[in-house]
This record gives sequence, structure tokens and C-alpha cells, in this order.
Amino acid sequence: MVLLLVVATFVTIFLSIRRVYFRRHQRYYELLKQFPSPPTYPFIGNLKPSHFVSDDFLKTFEELLKSHDRLVYWIGPKPILLLKNFDDISTILHQNSDRNFFGLGNQWFGEGIVTNRYAEWKKSKKLLTPAFSSEMLFKYCDVFNRKSSALVQQLKSFAGSGEEIDIHEYVMNTNVEVILENVMGVSTEKSGKEVKGFGVALEHGIQDVLKRHVSPWLYPHIIYSTYLKLSGRMKFVETLKRLPEEVVKETIIKVNNDTCSTENVDSSKCVVDLLIKARHQDSCFTETRLRDELLQVISTGSETSALNVSFTLLMLAIHQDIQVCNSYRFHNTKNDCYIILQQKVYEEITQLVGEHEEFTSDHLFNHLKYLEQCIRETLRMFNPAASILRQTQKEHVLKDNTIVPADLSIGIVFHLAHRDTALYENPHKWNPENFSTQAIASRPKGSDLNFSIGPRSCIGTKYAILSNKSQIAQIIHNYHLSTSIKELKPEYLKMDISIRSKVGFPIRFTHRKKTRPENI
Repeated sequence: MVLLLVVATFVTIFLSIRRVYFRRHQRYYELLKQFPSPPTYPFIGNLKPSHFVSDDFLKTFEELLKSHDRLVYWIGPKPILLLKNFDDISTILHQNSDRNFFGLGNQWFGEGIVTNRYAEWKKSKKLLTPAFSSEMLFKYCDVFNRKSSALVQQLKSFAGSGEEIDIHEYVMNTNVEVILENVMGVSTEKSGKEVKGFGVALEHGIQDVLKRHVSPWLYPHIIYSTYLKLSGRMKFVETLKRLPEEVVKETIIKVNNDTCSTENVDSSKCVVDLLIKARHQDSCFTETRLRDELLQVISTGSETSALNVSFTLLMLAIHQDIQVCNSYRFHNTKNDCYIILQQKVYEEITQLVGEHEEFTSDHLFNHLKYLEQCIRETLRMFNPAASILRQTQKEHVLKDNTIVPADLSIGIVFHLAHRDTALYENPHKWNPENFSTQAIASRPKGSDLNFSIGPRSCIGTKYAILSNKSQIAQIIHNYHLSTSIKELKPEYLKMDISIRSKVGFPIRFTHRKKTRPENI
């Protein structure tokens, strides 16, 4: 009897609190009812066991939003409004400037420019923007080209052997080295094992953070920390943080010992020096904060660039030399024919630099326009930021006058927005002409979401394009690419935070001849 009374008391208290909560948030839940939602279950929301497998996330998004432009999806007690329509996305990204990661990635990536809420993000952006100015980008180009040349040399041992290799590992290591030397001002004489270890740890971190987002039982910090230790993943967390931590400590020691004068630090605009300077002006920039800022810049810069370069090289290997006539709606001439893809990229490069000339900053900034179209089209189809989260700070009115409530998480699915037939004809086919000047002008302004739009768009957009152009141009200049993959089918793709290839990036390299390769 006593036990029943205790249970009844707890149930009564729970229901009373629940009633008061819903009464206080009545408008919030009334507005949510405007949006369709799959069947919802207590405690787990809309989650199904299949959703916990990363390979299924892409399929899950496609199935959920197949018949809806907007959908409320519940992860446990937390609602997320999923959007794929450009007009809706544009409204949210331009009016709302806050991110929402629920703090679920803090054990891996800490707090920095990618994950910080608005107030702290403004400080980070203001501080780091000078590192991506045109002046600094011109300086970075020397490292882009030097590291790209080193990558070309690495591939020599495979050229002509007929062996297919997964290019992603080599590209990832190159991008970590590039961003360490450019953005961090660090000499990359570090061991290949150390750089490779960082890349492996980064992939584990991305996969684990996504897994935690869809596993409400891992939300409590103490439970997740225990999970990391018992699963052996804590060693990857430590590996991920070790590199930026060493950079911060080494730079602070140099400044304190006057081996790197304060005057030089103040005038330098590489990220690490900007952060050390901020440490003397703002107490919030502790050593831990500096490490986290560096970690997020290294992680996002190397991961996204490596995936884009790998996907672009694979698409160029799949698409050899094809003549296309009357197939593209943005051409005015009915009988217009043109050669596209790998051979056209190669011809653009050789016309610019000849057979043996080196690439310059001017080449990367002002030329290689068709190669840039290929890069941007690859980002459209396989954007590393397949989806992002935002948090509404106030109510927003969408184009059709639907009201989005305040304090709601918004899941923006770029992967599906980039396949909108209203924006792209035949959007499931890889076609660099989607990013010709004429094609871009025919679409609504800002509809190219490759680097997001609005206040929190990527500050490293130009950096990423220049870095990617350098690597791809030098590889295509030296090697003809081929692959056993005939088509990168949808079932070959998977999604964690980024879009990835289940089959890897298998490419066969053949030394370029002065004449067009016979096997094209």
C-alpha cells in the first residue's frame, strides 16, 4: 500500500509538471503541429534501430523528406525541423545566426568557431577572418603548390603499374600538412605517422558525434565519458587534441622566450599567432580555448577539402572525354556541342601552364575556371557538410507565411536541397556546366549552398577552392585518371556528418603524354 502511494505521488507530480510545462510552451507546440511528422513513440521519438547505423542516415533522410519539404523529427524529447527547400533554408540562414550542436561534440572538438553559440562565435570570426584575407591567401598558394607537388611525387610509384589505389588517405594527409603549415604557421616536418594518426582520429570523432546525436541515452556527459573509455575511443580523443595542444604550447613558449618577438606575433596573421595575440587581450581565450579553436580549424579545413578533392578526382576518372550536344538548358545555341570533363580540364591546364611550367598564385586565383566548375559541382553532389543544425532565436516567417517557433532546432539538409529539380536540371547527374556563369545567373541569388549562406557561412571558402584547385590541377597535369567504377550510384554513398563513399576512391594513374592518352 505504501509503495502504491509513493508511485501514485510521483506520477501525479510528473503529470502536474508536464501539464505546467506544456501550458507555458503552448504556442511552441501549437506551431509545431503545422508541420508533418512520422509516427512518434515515447522516449525515442521517431528513431528506429536502423537509424543508428551511419550507412543508413542518407537513406533515412531521403525517405523522410521524399514527400515533404518540411518535417518535424523527434530525437527523444527533442524536436528538429528538417528542411530541404531553398526558400525555407534561405530564410533561416539569413535571419538566424546561431548553431545548435547541443554540446554533444564537446568531448571531441571542444568549443570554437564551428560549434560556439552566437556571442562567442562573433569573437572567433572577428579574430580569425584576417587569416583568410586575399593578402594571406596569396601567401598560402606557395604552400598549396609545394604540397601538391609532393603529392604528385608520392603517386609516381603507382603510375603505370595498373594498380588502383584509394586516393583519399594520401589527399587527407596532404591537407592536414597544408593547413598546419599555412593556417597554423607550423613546419610540417612532423612524422607521417603523426599526421595520419590525426586523420584517423578525426574520422572516429565525426562518426561518434553523429552516433551520440541519435542516441539519447548517450546525452548525459558522465555516461558518454564512460562509453568513450570502455569502448577504447578515448585514445582517439587524446590523439585528436594532442596536435593543436602542442602547437599552442610551442608558440606560447616561443613568445615567452622572445625567440618569436611580440612585434612579429602582432603583425602576423596566421591563425595561431592571431589566437596568441587574443590571449593577451581577452581572458576568455585560455589555452584550452586556443586549442579548441585550432582543432576545429584543422579538422574542418582538412576533412572537407580532402573529401572534395577525392570525390572530384573520382568523378574525373569516371568521366573521361565526352562530347555533349543539345543537352543543357542554359545554352542558347541549339546546335551547341562541347567537350567536357577530364580531357577538357587537362586542356585548360596545359593551355595555361604548358607542359612543364609551375603553377602560380595568379593561375589559382584568376584562371582554371572550368576546373573550379568541376570542384563546385562535386560539392553540390557530395557536399562534406551534408546537413547542418541551426537554432531559432525568435519566431521566423517563411515565404508562405508559415511561422517557425523560437528556440527550435533546424536541420538543413544540403544534400537534398542540391538535388532540387527547380534549381538543377537532371540534378542526380554530375555536370560541371551547372556552375558556368550563365547557369549560376539563371538561378536565385544565393542558391549555391556549397559553403552555406548568411552570417555563419564558411569563412574559408576561397581558401578551400584555391587549395583544391592546386591539388587537382597538378595531379591532372601529370596523370591520366581511370577507375573500375563506371558510375557512383546512390547506394555507394553513406552519410555521417559528411557524405562519403562506401567503395572508397579507387583510381588508377597513368603518366601523361604530350599527346592525348590512347586509352581515353
